[in-house]
Amino acid sequence: MPNFPSCSATGLSQAGNVTGYCLGQLGASLLTAPTSHGFLYSKGVLTDLNLTGGPAPVPTAVNDSGVVTGAYMSISLINGTFAATPFIVQQNGSQIQPPSSLENLLPSGLNNAGQLVGSTVEVSAGTLNVFISSQAIVYPVAGGATTILAPPPGTGAGAAFGLNSSGTVVGASISASGTTFIPLLWQNATAQALPILSGYPESLASSINDSGVAAGSAFNIDFKLSDPNAQAHAVLFNSTGTSVTDLGVLPNDSSSFATGINNSGWVVGFSNSQVPDFTLLLAAIFHAAASNYRAFLYTNGQMHDLNTLLVNGTGWSLSFASAINNAGQISGTGIFQGPNGPEQHGFLLTPAAPPSIASVVGAGLSTPAVTSVSDNGLVTIFGSGLASATAGLTEADIVNNQLPTVLGNTCVRFLAVQWGLFYVSSGQINALAGGLPASGTVPVQVITNCGTANEIFTTVNVPVAAASPEFLYFVANANGQNPVAVIQQNGAYVGSPGLIAGATFAPAQAGDILTAFGVGWGATTSSATPGTIASAAATLTRPYSLTLGGKTASASYAGLSPGFAGLYQINFTVPSGLSAGNQALVLTVDGIASPAEAYITVSN
Repeated sequence: MPNFPSCSATGLSQAGNVTGYCLGQLGASLLTAPTSHGFLYSKGVLTDLNLTGGPAPVPTAVNDSGVVTGAYMSISLINGTFAATPFIVQQNGSQIQPPSSLENLLPSGLNNAGQLVGSTVEVSAGTLNVFISSQAIVYPVAGGATTILAPPPGTGAGAAFGLNSSGTVVGASISASGTTFIPLLWQNATAQALPILSGYPESLASSINDSGVAAGSAFNIDFKLSDPNAQAHAVLFNSTGTSVTDLGVLPNDSSSFATGINNSGWVVGFSNSQVPDFTLLLAAIFHAAASNYRAFLYTNGQMHDLNTLLVNGTGWSLSFASAINNAGQISGTGIFQGPNGPEQHGFLLTPAAPPSIASVVGAGLSTPAVTSVSDNGLVTIFGSGLASATAGLTEADIVNNQLPTVLGNTCVRFLAVQWGLFYVSSGQINALAGGLPASGTVPVQVITNCGTANEIFTTVNVPVAAASPEFLYFVANANGQNPVAVIQQNGAYVGSPGLIAGATFAPAQAGDILTAFGVGWGATTSSATPGTIASAAATLTRPYSLTLGGKTASASYAGLSPGFAGLYQINFTVPSGLSAGNQALVLTVDGIASPAEAYITVSN
């Protein structure tokens, strides 16, 4: 923006509209600069909002219709003043003034239903806590009744920082002393206190997605201009408001604040190498971009420095991430090393085309597919763009008896555990699952350009179980009736003659001792981590049974197949009394049965 070269992006809509403001001096902040200009960035066009109702207009939120809200700010730390006069800019660019009853309202969120949420602000004697006497407010931008969101009785004032598409609001209550924040969620204007992270006396919730999962921060600060003992950690509140997760900080940093969350559960914010000040999460709005701040993205259990994820980020240093939408776009503020030196710019990040995951199934490829994953289970991931090159496992890839965790510049991860890989291509990955619980649903991440500064990833939620047994097959048929990969004690193949051209097969007979192979059979007596080549036999630890043609088949061993990773075998005797033909072979582990269509061919 001409004559206003130092810009900050403060708000983002689901459609990618961005709002923010520009100052006339590089390195200046709202705490030191008296004049600003508000802008709207939409469909590639930056528009001056011509906000002339005060010296320092600061847009803070925008929706898909291009409606912008914010406030004219009057800040003087010397005089101890902090005032806000709210404004709303309509789609046609005209400005409307909320009623006088909303004087000193600082808007913080605006959804596509036209609900504006914010808090009244002021500086009280003896503290820089601007929310010490605040009210949390919801106001319809088209006009109508104002809703004051009351905090729980006896907890102090209310402050609102975010809302979702249905109008659920998050924020905090602030004690009369100004030294206690309790994170809150308002559903239908009814307040619910959220948990506070252990070890921190205060917390707030700053953003909430449509599933009711909220992001925020836990902190300790005395609300002086500088508190050398202050510290903060970004946190995540679950959808029921019963638990809180510490998101941590970026390496070598001491504090972090979460500013936004989307429907995929991705969280953005900023991490700081210095102690936080009284602005808390509002530092992303009030402060200039600087090297001691780094924007972050938290996903799949890890906090990423956004600077390391840029595909075309030469010259950029991203300080603040202010918001994220459901398309994965992120707005914020950073420093760009231009031809004339460093410049402060707002930014809009759009995810590079990520891998696309169609399904995650057991690697036996049964029909119907085995869709639950178990620890040490060999799985196949189908999709597109899963790898930039096709690569299969070679002997050179196995180091210290471990499968590689990167093939073709691709890796697969659950939380901090990278899975061993057998094969990767654009459309398929074969991986060995690790680090999984025995039940529930977990996020699994496929990452291309793994280990580089330009990682691109996508996440899929996968159901898990203690075991997900299936057999491997000589032939995969469309109807799912597949001959199990079974051998005699001498290594001869078991199956109907001519099953595979050029190979010799013979049916099994009663009394034969056979070995069948499969994947996903669950825990064994081995203590080796998944991805390790099995060096010895290790038996299943969970109860199991085997039937052939509905008759119990006595097994002498069921467990890992030595010399392989993720491969299981069961040695058993063919029971007598079976009719000639294809007989169903079913393995049940911990009450979970393998696909019933698997069979062995038997003769009399």
